[in-house]
Amino acid sequence: MTETEGSSADLEPAQEPRPAWSRWDWIALTCVTLIALVLRFVRLGEPDDLVFDETYYAKDSCWYVNASSSLCDTTSEVSQVHPPLGKWLIAIGIRLFGYDSYGWRVSVAVAGTIGVLLLYLLARKLLNSTLGATIASGLLAIDLLHFVQSRTSMLDIFVPTFGVAALLFLVYDRDRLLEGRVGRGGILDRPWRVAAGAAAGAATASKWTGGLYLLFVIALTIAWEVSARKEAAQTAESDEDKRPRPWLRFLREESASVAVWLIILPLVVYSFTYIGRLEWSEGTWYKAMLDRHEYMLDFHSELESHHSYESSAWSWIALKRPVSYFFCSGDQCTPNEEPEIYREIIATGNPFVWWPSVLALLYAAWQWFRRRSFRFPEGLIVGGFITTYLVWLLLQAGTGRAATFIFYLLPAIPFMCLALAYVAIRIGRSWEAIAAISLFSAGAVVLFAFYYPILTQAPIPKSDWDRRI
Repeated sequence: MTETEGSSADLEPAQEPRPAWSRWDWIALTCVTLIALVLRFVRLGEPDDLVFDETYYAKDSCWYVNASSSLCDTTSEVSQVHPPLGKWLIAIGIRLFGYDSYGWRVSVAVAGTIGVLLLYLLARKLLNSTLGATIASGLLAIDLLHFVQSRTSMLDIFVPTFGVAALLFLVYDRDRLLEGRVGRGGILDRPWRVAAGAAAGAATASKWTGGLYLLFVIALTIAWEVSARKEAAQTAESDEDKRPRPWLRFLREESASVAVWLIILPLVVYSFTYIGRLEWSEGTWYKAMLDRHEYMLDFHSELESHHSYESSAWSWIALKRPVSYFFCSGDQCTPNEEPEIYREIIATGNPFVWWPSVLALLYAAWQWFRRRSFRFPEGLIVGGFITTYLVWLLLQAGTGRAATFIFYLLPAIPFMCLALAYVAIRIGRSWEAIAAISLFSAGAVVLFAFYYPILTQAPIPKSDWDRRI
């Protein structure tokens, strides 16, 4: 057996058969995606004013495509402390529909809807269950924070959408590895790894928090490749195949592919988004790029100004401090409005979903500790949550960074939904289990409906507003 031939085909014995994609998957995927789409687009243009940080990103996006101070209400890019891709995507909506509340929100609504669809596909691959995929994506479709961020012209929604896409592509790549269909074409024989690297680069180019997904993609790739080689060595029949250490085999066979597709390619994607957005410094584009990033790094590392809605990372899941994006009452909202009528958009989470997700994540972590196999979904679910959330805990503990908000938890929410779906399919198919899943799902829907008015600035009497607050 040659070195090239032995690099993948001998990595994995036969897998347990996967349930085939069925018409029920098409039905579930279509229904969940349509629900997410309708929820995000109904009254998307209301209010017709800029809310919260839209004042930065909508104006910048308008400037990207129009460069008109009279139209965009700015003479230059307002917020230079974040990468440009998210603003480029918002700018597409402005170019297509004009610089108004619908135009500057349509791209985030599309991205949020696509994120729900992608999570269905990822959950289906990980959990091998139509029910599990429906629960995970359904919970994301009606997650309060994901819903609000899908209707607000900010950069945050693009991060989990591109991040989930990167993980989905990585799982496709892993499945090719398990099936022994990689390794014979060298560095070019990993198309899904290429796609994962590009998507992770796009997540990072939307906001630096997307870099957490990129780090996780790299770590997961290395863990899976090394684990596959370790299992292959344990089951190998010849002494020759048993001899090479898994880490050495990985470095010899895959280090170049990982470096090119998961480090260099994301960097290229990231850099590409700056084309046209930098003023040349000392005659070179590269110097301008370095100057911009030095400025960005200084801003984020030295940020000391506080905000009335900021909250510590430990308190996000506890829902200690939601963020109000918009509020008005009486004739502040519309002429002749009753004074006891309130309208608000609040960024918060669903306690009926978020709090149980902590227990689900702990259960998944326990199962991973018991099995510690890359074949199963626990590592991705728990590792993804830790990567996208723990960093904020460490950052605040180490630096005391100010101005952190509950919506910074958004990249971790897909993993919370996956953990709950994972538990749902593990508890069995007894009538008690079905009843528990049904009651939990109904509770999540009811609470979303209950909070809906203060997520969409729908007019409600003060007494109803008080109950929700």
